[in-house]
Amino acid sequence: MRNLDRMSEYESLSEVEKAARIIYLNKTCYNGLFRVNSQGQFNVPFGRYKKPNILDEAVLKAVSKYLKRHHVKLLDIDFEKAVKNAKKDDFVYFDPPYDPVSDTASFTGYDVNGFNRTEQKRLKRVFDDLTNIGCRVMLSNSRTNFILDLYKDYHQTTKIVRAARSINSKALKRGKVDEVLILNYEI
Repeated sequence: MRNLDRMSEYESLSEVEKAARIIYLNKTCYNGLFRVNSQGQFNVPFGRYKKPNILDEAVLKAVSKYLKRHHVKLLDIDFEKAVKNAKKDDFVYFDPPYDPVSDTASFTGYDVNGFNRTEQKRLKRVFDDLTNIGCRVMLSNSRTNFILDLYKDYHQTTKIVRAARSINSKALKRGKVDEVLILNYEI
């Protein structure tokens, strides 16, 4: 199932079958992580679960009902295109792949194109554009000098938060880490 996207029959799967595969992989691979390699193929290691709850029917139905009732539209497009129709008083939250906190923690490969510092700078420009049209914008990221400097114009509304991390190859390095919430408004 994990390697199915490397096989020719993957293209003949319906959208529902592809979605079911992702749910299955999310429930059985390491810590519910989603990541792809440079060819766009799923590459998270197997998890060690004795009885994974793969089909939580009540949760799936509740989420489906919520999304329909609130007319939520899920988009699979570039973040800049996703917010192009935002208008004054809209709320936008960005949760990009985080800026690496060290050279050995430079994982940005959640998708085939990666998310490097050039993308972080482009996201900052979009953040500024949304601010200028009157949107309320919130962004979470790593607490790195690069990110703090990039968003220095928002230092009055930047919040440092301690976030729990359960993913690290070294168990002793798991735990709380500093993250930033950057807002363009006061709370």
